[in-house]
Amino acid sequence: MTTWLLSPLAWLLLAAAAMPWAWGRRQRRRWPLIASATLAVVALASMTPLVANLLGKPLQAPVAAPLACRTAPPSIAVVLGGGSDGRPRGPADFSVLNLASRRRMDRAVAWWREREGRLLVLEGGEPRGGIGVAELMAAYAQTQGIPAAALRVDSRSDDTWDNARHAAGLSPPLPGRIVLVTSLIHMPRARAAFAGAGFEVCPLATDARSLPSRLPWALVPRTSALANTELALHEWVGIAYYRWRDHGERPASR
Repeated sequence: MTTWLLSPLAWLLLAAAAMPWAWGRRQRRRWPLIASATLAVVALASMTPLVANLLGKPLQAPVAAPLACRTAPPSIAVVLGGGSDGRPRGPADFSVLNLASRRRMDRAVAWWREREGRLLVLEGGEPRGGIGVAELMAAYAQTQGIPAAALRVDSRSDDTWDNARHAAGLSPPLPGRIVLVTSLIHMPRARAAFAGAGFEVCPLATDARSLPSRLPWALVPRTSALANTELALHEWVGIAYYRWRDHGERPASR
């Protein structure tokens, strides 16, 4: 339901469905017609690269990492799953991982190769078929040469808030300072969730989302802009929700 409400395409369909009714009542009340037309215009504008970039740019602004991330870099990275596009045929069927999951894993694999003794903690629940995204990510990592001993898999949750809480409850426990690997647009929400769980986060972002913004093409609705707008709206609402949810909670002791 929440996903539907945050989709400009759903807004456009709602406006189109309401338009005949609003048109029929225009002689008595004009506000339904005005509201329907306004909603349609907002929906169409939200499907343009210009608006998609405006919504996503603040979320993808560079954020300085804590000084300790450079002076005493962590040897453990938590990699957040980005979901899948289909039902896996088995735990090794990583072909269903979506683009965000693959890009995050590629960045994590590159980080792991930079120094010996590093560990990847893979987080991702069970969206389809009872096989967690983290399990599929682990299978993908092993094809890239990472041994199973350098991987820890947590498939107990499929949202960022629970990823952070479950990571904080792993046994043996993770250190207080970790590298966090996720998409650039998702990093503000993920970083807040993990900081609320008691971690000092060293961000390692990938999968930047932006579209060419040259006029007049930036004003033409397109499916790629719709996808980016939906993603940005999801992140903005998620950040607000996490702040509300975290209000009054004390950070977990590490």
